[in-house]
Amino acid sequence: MDFVTYIINLAEAHERRRRVWSHLADLGLDSPVVIDAVRGSALSAGERALRADDARSVRRYGRVLTAGELGCALSHVRAYERLLAGSDDSALILEDDAVLLPDVLPLLRSPQVRDWLLQPRPRLLLLTPIRAFLKRGARSLELGYRLVRVRRAWEGYGYVVNRAAAEAMRRVNSPAWLSADDWVAYRKLAGVELGGLDPFCIGYLETAPSQLEHDRRQVEVASGRSRKLVSRLDKWGRQITDAIYYRPIWGLGQHRMPSGWPAKRV
Repeated sequence: MDFVTYIINLAEAHERRRRVWSHLADLGLDSPVVIDAVRGSALSAGERALRADDARSVRRYGRVLTAGELGCALSHVRAYERLLAGSDDSALILEDDAVLLPDVLPLLRSPQVRDWLLQPRPRLLLLTPIRAFLKRGARSLELGYRLVRVRRAWEGYGYVVNRAAAEAMRRVNSPAWLSADDWVAYRKLAGVELGGLDPFCIGYLETAPSQLEHDRRQVEVASGRSRKLVSRLDKWGRQITDAIYYRPIWGLGQHRMPSGWPAKRV
C-alpha cells in the first residue's frame, strides 16, 4: 500500500507548519504534502453561497456552519481531491496541531492495516480519540493496538482514508454542508466504514488551541436551546440504542484526551 501524508495548514501559519513538519521528520514520515487550508472568514457572501449549502447544514445541525467549520470542511475536501488526482492508495490526513506517537508509521505499514485499507469499499481509519467504539469484535494489531468499530466520533486532526472513501466523502460534501469531522454522517450518507485504533495514537498540541473548536462551542452554547427537534430526537435515539443494545451486547469503550499528551497516555 502506498500512502501519502497531507498536512492541512493555513498559508500564514508558518510556525505551526514548521513544528509539524519537524515532528513528522523525526518519526520517519518524510516529504509530507502541505494542503493550503481555506480560511472560511475570508470568503465573500457570494463565494460562500457557491461553496456551501447552508440550508442542508441547518437541517443537520439546526444552524449553518461557522466560518471556521466551513473552511475546515473545504480544506479536507481539498485533501480528498488531491489524493484522487494522484496514484496513492490512501492518505494520512493531519491538521497542523497533531501530535503523533512513534507507533503511527509501523502501524500504517503493518499487513493488517494495509489489507483493511486496500479493500475496494470506502474505509476510514481514525487514529484520534473515539467517543464510543465497540469492544466486542475488535481485531488485534501490532504493538498492542486493536482495530475497533466506531460507534460515535468527532475530531479530524489525524486519520487515514482510502481512495473509495475520499471519493464518497468529496461527493457528499460538495458543496460543503457537513463539518469535516461528522464521521457518523459520512458513514450514513456516503457508506464509509469507520474503523479506529484502541488505544489511539494521535493527539493534539495543547499549546496550539483550536479556533475552530472555540467558535463551535460558542455557537453551540448560544444556539443550544434552539436545536431542532429532529436533532434532539436523533440524540435521544442514539442514547436509547446504546443503553439497550450496544452497551450490553457489544460493550462500549471510550477514549479521553489526557492533559499533557503524549507524556501522559490513557
